[in-house]
Amino acid sequence: MPLGFLNEGLIGLQLIERELLLFAAFWFIVSAVDELVVDLGWLWLRLTGKARDFRLKQGEATEPLRKKTAVFVPAWQESSVVGHTIGHMLHAWPQRELMLYVGCYRNDPETISAAMAAAAGAGDGRVRVVVHDRDGPTTKADCLNRLYRALAADEQRRGANVANIVLHDAEDMVHPAALAVIDRALDGNDFVQLPVRPEPHAGSRWIAWHYADEFAEAHAKTLVVRDAVGAAIPAAGVGCGFS
Repeated sequence: MPLGFLNEGLIGLQLIERELLLFAAFWFIVSAVDELVVDLGWLWLRLTGKARDFRLKQGEATEPLRKKTAVFVPAWQESSVVGHTIGHMLHAWPQRELMLYVGCYRNDPETISAAMAAAAGAGDGRVRVVVHDRDGPTTKADCLNRLYRALAADEQRRGANVANIVLHDAEDMVHPAALAVIDRALDGNDFVQLPVRPEPHAGSRWIAWHYADEFAEAHAKTLVVRDAVGAAIPAAGVGCGFS
């Protein structure tokens, strides 16, 4: 192979490498500027008092809700956690205005059994286990739509409408004050996203801990700035409420 041909090939590779580095450097700079703007915006909101912490009064977390609320929990192959989650939710949220809808699949008997056992064990009539008429897995949205249809049927049967819907996953450990905060925050708002705090996992320092850092940055800072400037607020799919 001629030496000139090799040199031309190397030069071509160097040009491609340089263009890729310039491309990557450009977007690194754009991302850094974007994060800096968010940091400065958040700092300004805190210093001017426009980003304030909302605090419930003593005992307000367990007071009756202002509006009837349904909590949707889609579950596919969650038999190991869904029972504990149901029990924890019912204990953390004693309000009688709450209805808990747990969506299971007809080909997932283990999750159905775990959910029904938890509901029966709690002796709480606020739990509704809904079995999907399709085999799983489908999508989370499909399961949520099935829960919504069950809620609509219950509303028609009872003649009473639910005002708010809250989304959670089968492994979520809810905060006792979260439901009361969402209930009050949805006065005059259509959507509320509470901060989500993933728990660090000792066996997954590079994945789980990075995930926790991302949520802390996004929910404690970025969403605050987005709300202040009127930008869209993305839903995490958990800890969020809709009027």
